[in-house]
Amino acid sequence: MYLKQSHKIGMFLALLFIICFFWFYVNQAEQGLHMALFRMSYIGFQDMNFLGFILGLIQSYIWGYVAIGAWQLTEKFSAK
Repeated sequence: MYLKQSHKIGMFLALLFIICFFWFYVNQAEQGLHMALFRMSYIGFQDMNFLGFILGLIQSYIWGYVAIGAWQLTEKFSAK
């Protein structure tokens, strides 16, 4: 069950990253803020290029596993 939930959340976060990445090019307003938020949110993110896209996509997917793992730990410890 843990892996199914993690995969679904990871795919959802990856989809959100794709939307945000392309929104940078669609909406030209506040691009500096958009870049700063990407740099704060994703480890090693430097620029809006192919490498940045791949790194952000992978990290978004992995954050799904991290989030569900943290959720499982809090449920385990709060049940005691």
